[in-house]
Amino acid sequence: MLSIISKHKILQSKYGPRLDRFFNILVIVMILSFFIVGYKALLRPVNNLQVDHVVQLSLQASHPKTQLMAKEILSHPQIQKISYLRLMHAYQFESNRIKQYPAMAQEDE
Repeated sequence: MLSIISKHKILQSKYGPRLDRFFNILVIVMILSFFIVGYKALLRPVNNLQVDHVVQLSLQASHPKTQLMAKEILSHPQIQKISYLRLMHAYQFESNRIKQYPAMAQEDE
């Protein structure tokens, strides 16, 4: 009678490479499916609330580069999620770079 360890070694040596190859292919297929689903999600159009947000950014003047980018995005007939996310990233980047200080009183001068 074979011991448990020797049975495990026999099964591992006979089916081990096939199982490893199967699991590697399964992982690769899952990763590729995540990328495909993410890419398709970025190509979908934005909703009405996000379109209103783009319109608001195109009308503001405190962030000129973001304003120009929003106007350029509004020139397209349909706004994709990726364009909207790029605009939000540009807005966040520009708003972090601009320092707005509170107004000073005349006595403080």
